[in-house]
Amino acid sequence: MLKIDKGHPWTMWPDNIVSKFIDKPANRIFEHEGNFIFHMKFELLEPINEKCSLFSKLPNYFGIDMISNGCVLIYSYKDNIETYYEFKECTWEENKIYDLYIEKKRNNLKVILNGEFYFEVDLTTSIAGSDNSHIVFGAGNFPKNGYNLNYVTYDLHYLSITRDGVMVSEHKFEKFIHGKSYDLTDNCNFIFEI
Repeated sequence: MLKIDKGHPWTMWPDNIVSKFIDKPANRIFEHEGNFIFHMKFELLEPINEKCSLFSKLPNYFGIDMISNGCVLIYSYKDNIETYYEFKECTWEENKIYDLYIEKKRNNLKVILNGEFYFEVDLTTSIAGSDNSHIVFGAGNFPKNGYNLNYVTYDLHYLSITRDGVMVSEHKFEKFIHGKSYDLTDNCNFIFEI
């Protein structure tokens, strides 16, 4: 398990630290043209009283924010400067493990939380991406940027990323190397504290 403390987010940005070894960079999964599954299990450690970011993909934003009465999916399409926000009511509970799946099949993206369908996005046009994409856990931005931080504290119990039926990253947060969560697939998709 990985504890993400408020104000101390972690990131998956392996090609920034070991780019020569990264064959399948999982941090770029949301702009992948094929099919994928992003799966995470997390446990909230405090009440959700204000907007906070479960995770965010930067620099072209894709992420899930939590607010006291619901969940917000935020995304933008490729070549489109407009950002889209979709809201679904839900009640967040402390000390409860949530099971989140974000699945893309062909031109359709679905978000499923604890077996309940939450969002569906038409991906006729791809999600905006960058060669410099990275995923931040526990914040909406890097602390040094000073805006859209939306910190949250939670335990990240599990994370896996599957691309076109092949798992390219898996973290059980049991093994760490030099302060980085070890990728059990040996694809070097490390997660480390910012």
